Formats: sequence, C-alpha cells, structure tokens
Amino acid sequence: MFGWGPGLALPSASSEPEKERNPPSNPTPLDFPVYNLPDVSPHDADSTLPELFGLLAAIKRPQDINIDRFKALNVHVESDVDVRRMFPADQARSLPPLPWEDESEIQSVAAGQNQDQDKDQSRPLMSNGLPYPTKDRFETLKNELLLDNEDTFREVARLPPREGRARVRVTQTRKFWAGLEHMAQYWDTSLDNYFERPASPTPPASVDGDKMDTDDASGDLGEPGPAEPTMDVDQEESADNTPILSNGNLDDGSEKTSQPMVKRYTGRRVGAGSEMPDEMRDETIRGFVEMIAWPFGCQVTIPTLPPRLTVQSLLFPVRQSFHAARSPRDRTIARSGILEGPVLIAQCRPETGFRSAHDAPGAGLGEVCDLFREVGGMLLAAQERAREGAIELRPGEGKWWTTAPRFGGAPNDGILDDLVNGAHGLPLPDSMLEEGGVKPSSPAEELEGSRKRHKFEHPFVTSLARRPSAMRKLSSGEKWKILQPGPSLWDKRMRYMQIGKAKESSFDDIYMISSINHHISILHLRVHKRYLDVLTNGSSPIIPDPNDDQPWHVLTLQRTRWYDLFDGPDRVEALKGVWALFHYQLRPTSAVNTQ
Repeated sequence: MFGWGPGLALPSASSEPEKERNPPSNPTPLDFPVYNLPDVSPHDADSTLPELFGLLAAIKRPQDINIDRFKALNVHVESDVDVRRMFPADQARSLPPLPWEDESEIQSVAAGQNQDQDKDQSRPLMSNGLPYPTKDRFETLKNELLLDNEDTFREVARLPPREGRARVRVTQTRKFWAGLEHMAQYWDTSLDNYFERPASPTPPASVDGDKMDTDDASGDLGEPGPAEPTMDVDQEESADNTPILSNGNLDDGSEKTSQPMVKRYTGRRVGAGSEMPDEMRDETIRGFVEMIAWPFGCQVTIPTLPPRLTVQSLLFPVRQSFHAARSPRDRTIARSGILEGPVLIAQCRPETGFRSAHDAPGAGLGEVCDLFREVGGMLLAAQERAREGAIELRPGEGKWWTTAPRFGGAPNDGILDDLVNGAHGLPLPDSMLEEGGVKPSSPAEELEGSRKRHKFEHPFVTSLARRPSAMRKLSSGEKWKILQPGPSLWDKRMRYMQIGKAKESSFDDIYMISSINHHISILHLRVHKRYLDVLTNGSSPIIPDPNDDQPWHVLTLQRTRWYDLFDGPDRVEALKGVWALFHYQLRPTSAVNTQ
C-alpha cells in the first residue's frame, strides 16, 4: 500500500502481443459497486455520530462488519455527478475560465508566438501567487492521452512500431502510459486470440543434458525443435522396409492425424485482472495525477505514516494510496521536502468483486466496505486539513501515565541507568533529562531534526543512538517502561493547510481520486467543522448555522461515473475533471498565502 514497484519502469518481457504462448487465466469480468444506503437522519438530534466509537471498537472479526456499523456516519450518496457540480456555486462564480473554455487564449496563440511574457503577466494568479498554467500545457496532455493504445504501448515498451505505422511521441504522459501498459497485460482483452494446433513433436532423449534442456524449452514454447540429421542409408532402408500392420495393410502415416492438440494464445494478457499486483494500479493512477499536478506547482507523494482515522480514542486504519500537495514558494523550504495541504487524495483498491452470487446489487458486503473505505480516507484528509494553525498534542502528552513513575522506584524503572552502565560509565547530564527542547526556528530545521531524531524521544537515548556500540536493543517491556508520550500522528513533512477552503465557510470540501479495475472516479465530500469535532473528540462547542445549505450532521458524497483508462475519450474526460479540481482548489481565497 505504501510502496512503489521499482521494476515498473523497466520494459516488460511479455509485452509482445504477437508472441505465441500458453493461454493466461480467464479474463476477470468487470464489476462495480452499487450503493443502496439507508435514509439519512433528517434532524441533528437523531444523529448517532458519537456512538461511532463503540460501533467500530466492537468489530472483532470480518463477520461483524455490516451496514449498521456505519449508519452513524449518516452518508448520502449522489452518483454520476458532473465535476463542475462539485464546486460550491458561490465560490465557482469567480473562477478563471478553464483551458478548454477560454476562447480568447486560442485566438491570442494563433495571433502570434512572441507574446509569452505579456500573457504570463495577464494570466490570473493562483493562491500562491503563481499564474495558472497555460492552455498549451493542457493541450499537450490531451493530445498524448488521445494516442492509439497499441502504438503508445509499443513506444513505452521500446518495441518497434507496427508495419505501416510511425512512432508516436510521448513526453509529458510517459509515466502514465508505462503503467497503463503494465495494466493492459492483465485487463486488455482486445487482442485475445485463443486457438489450437498440433503439439510439437517431442525430440528423442539425448545424452547431452544441455541439449535436452534446450529441446524441452522449445517444446514448451510450441516451436518445432531442431531437425535430427539422418543418414541416406537409413532413409533407403526405411523406404524398402515399410512396416506392415497386423491386418496386412501398410502403415501410410495415418496415425499422424491423431496427434494431440494443444491450446495456444496470442494477445497482450499474461494473467487475469484479479491477479494484477496492486503496485501497477497505484503507479498508473499516480502518474496520471502527477502529470496534472506539476503545472499547478503541486507534487504527489505517498503517506509517511500509516493512515489512521481518529475516532475519539480509537485509531481506525483507513486507506490512502497517495496525496497531492502544494510546493512552498520558498525554495529552501521546498528543497527540504516540506509540502502544503493536502490538496486532494487518491485511493486505489484491488477488489474486483463486490457481492456474492446470491446478493442483489447494492446488498453485498463488499459494496458497503468499499464505500466506507472511501469515506474513511476522505474523513482522514478532512482531519489533516483541519490541523492548520494547530499544535500537535501527542497521545498521552501531559497525562500522569507519561510523567509519573510507575509503581514508584527509579525514573523510567532504571532503564536509562542500565544504558549508562552499558555505555562504559558515560555520565547522564541533567540537561538530557529535560522533557522540553528548543523549538526549531524554521520548518527546514524542524524537518532536519526529525530526520536525525531516533524513534525514542528521550534525548539521552537519542545521543546513544548515534553510537551503535553504546546502544543496546531495548525489549518491548523496556520500551513500555520509558515514560514518554505516544508516537506522533502528524506527518513531519506536511504543513497542514486548508487550501481551497473559503475562509468564512464552516464546511471543507474534500476531493478524492478513487480507482478500481482499470477505471477512476472523482469523489467530493463536504464536511462541517462540527462534524469533525464530534467525530474526533465526541463533542463540539461549535453551534451550526441554521441557514447553511447542508445540515452539519449529514455527509453528502458526490461521485462521477467511472472513467475507463483504456478508452481515449474517457481519459480526456478524466483529465478535464482532475484539472478542474486543481483549478478550483488553488484559486485565490480571501487570505492569500505566498509562502
């Protein structure tokens, strides 16, 4: 989930559709979840969101998962929604025109090529002070996504073009096409050709073991082995001494017609879609989002910590494949790996079946789980974005169980004294026992400190970690006895910001790229600040505005249709949708941050 296959950038050895080989597994039929949720609670007094903690904590086995466990989330789903409808109307009115809607820019490009500097100055600015991407950047991506699949697959796999076809040029979308070519080896059935042919004759046994291996290999590939040299005398004898069968008839070779047949295959697939490694889908979707994020000054990165949704005192594991975040304008901070956001997230899932044979569409357990995987990932993104301006409070920080010695005795139960004795009598200065430290003066220093910091927060343990010879490995019991707060749940490389949120609004708009099979869908979740507080803490002091267009206790999930990445027009529609997300999220709001 968190790793990326380093071998995906290499050309595949099985990407030649014309090569004859054994048939792969049967293709996986396409299946998509259907959503049939109970009606939402119309009044906030009926909301059972505070009870979600107990419902999730009571899950002990997969059989305990059902729709009633998640009913407290109060989710309402709207399907087949256009991306432009996912933007609040009051915020979308002031948006600059999208590239495919800006007719004036087309005229200016056709008028002359020497006005680039003037156009940069006249282009509208994003929230970080940079101009919006030019239409040329969008047109380049669009034209490359409309290329023929077979021609582009052969280009990224470094295969010669088909006869009579010219090589295609792939620049900005090469990473996406390389991942899609790997996905096609499990999902693309357009070139599937199953046939039967006579089995290759088995070569006679040879004394030479190497020669036997070579002949066997050629037989497995369905290719005739090398012909054995024969002597003329043998041929004459075989002609004169024609074998006679027991019934008196001559053997005229009719037995050859009963030679066994073997099933063979030509095409692109090497396996079924359900057998495809998860990393291939992750890498493909990441390449698709990344080529759109770069023109907006954003980067795509994977989470550095396991994604966990905070439900009061419960850390519920959720799925986030990667997220897109904005790069800071300060070059020093940007080089340190600090990002701002997240702007949007993505979730790729390997499931290919969502209901059993006897389940009606919308009643399958897989459909319920798939929907709430998406909702859980988006709620985590809302919690992360809500950390803007807040100071992290680590689990147990300030509590008695992280400060008071357990059962009396020496501080930390004498664990640190043992470390001192193991370090050849190294003294333990009083300054090392202080809980607090000097706060870094800049995010770059904070990142550098986090890289050098050992997983134990105690400064003396950290100092010993720099000398492996003086540091012995602690057991689990000894780690438990060291008094310190729990590990951090915040990403040290992320400067949490609600990019794209209207400052005066109590709602935050969360966007996700969801992917199953070889399809993607764009999701939008509108979350109220009070909803997040109740989910995270169990209660909230925020009083909702009765004039809001959406009740605070209802989660409205909007989603587009599923876009097929093997279809050129669908790829362009998905490009427009994700481009519109960045276009909207990076618009200037009432307070502009140029850092």
